[in-house]
Amino acid sequence: MAGLAKLDDATGSEGLMAAARDLAAGCLAGSDFACAKMGVALGQAFPGVGSAEGIAAIALMQMGEDCRVTPNDTACYDAAALLHAEERGGADMGAIQRYAATACNRKAYPGCLPVATLPADEGDALERASAHCIAARADGCMTLLALLLKDEERLKSPNALTILQQACAAQIGIACANLGLFYSKGPIAARDDSAARRFMRAGCDGAVAQACFAFAVMHKKGIGGPVDRNRSVELVAHACDLGSAEACETLATIVGDGDASAQPDQDAHALRRRACRLGSGNACSAGTATSTSPV
Repeated sequence: MAGLAKLDDATGSEGLMAAARDLAAGCLAGSDFACAKMGVALGQAFPGVGSAEGIAAIALMQMGEDCRVTPNDTACYDAAALLHAEERGGADMGAIQRYAATACNRKAYPGCLPVATLPADEGDALERASAHCIAARADGCMTLLALLLKDEERLKSPNALTILQQACAAQIGIACANLGLFYSKGPIAARDDSAARRFMRAGCDGAVAQACFAFAVMHKKGIGGPVDRNRSVELVAHACDLGSAEACETLATIVGDGDASAQPDQDAHALRRRACRLGSGNACSAGTATSTSPV
C-alpha cells in the first residue's frame, strides 16, 4: 500500500498530506485500515492547526481528528472524499460546514467566519447513501447493502439495488463487491452463485481487496463456477498486494504448508510481517503461528 509506505517515511506536513491522499483512495474503496491510517496522517499533518486558514482546511482538520477517534466512522470517508474532491466531482459543502462548525465552536480559527453562511446539508439516509455510492464512496455503497440485507429496510428502499447496479456499471469496485455479497448472502430468493461470482470479479477488477479475497474463496470451493486452485492462490496474492491483512496471513499459511506452486517466490515470514504491518493483531502477536486458511 503506497500510502502506508509514504506515511512511514513522511517527515513534514507536505509528506503527511501526500500519504493521506494515497490512503484516502483505499479508504474510499472500503479499507478500514486505510481509513484509520489516513486519520493518523491527517492528525500529524495538523499538529497545532493555529495557522490553518480557510474553511476547507478547518473542516479537514476536524474530519481527521474525528476519524482518528473512531476509524470506521463517516468522518473518515468525509475526509477521504475531501482529499479527492477534484476527482470526485467537487467538495461536499454540507459536510465541510458541519465539521468546520465543530472546530470553530472550539476555537476561533482564521477562516471561521463564513461557516454560518453555508447551506445546510439535508436529505434522508437513502438519498445520501445513494449519492455517496455513485460518487465512489464505500460508506454509501455499504449503507445500501445493509438496507438490502434487512427485510423491512429492503421494502422501504426499493431503489437501493438499482443504485448499486448503476454504480457497478460505472466501474465503482465497492458497489460491485457489495452486489456480490447481496447475491451470496442476501435473501434466499435473491441468491445466485453465478451472479455473486460475476460481481465479485468486477469488484476485484476495481481493486477492492476484500472482493479479490472472496473471489479466491469462490475459485477454491467452486462457488458459482469451476474450481481452480492455482487461480485461487493468485487471487489471494493479489488481495494481499492490495492491502488485505487476512489475505496476506492466508498466503503465508499456504506458503508455509508448501502448497505455493503458483507463488514460488513468496516467503511465509515476510507475508506475516506484511499482515502485521497492515493491521493484523494476530499476525503481530503470533509471528510464525499458523492460521486456518479458507483457500
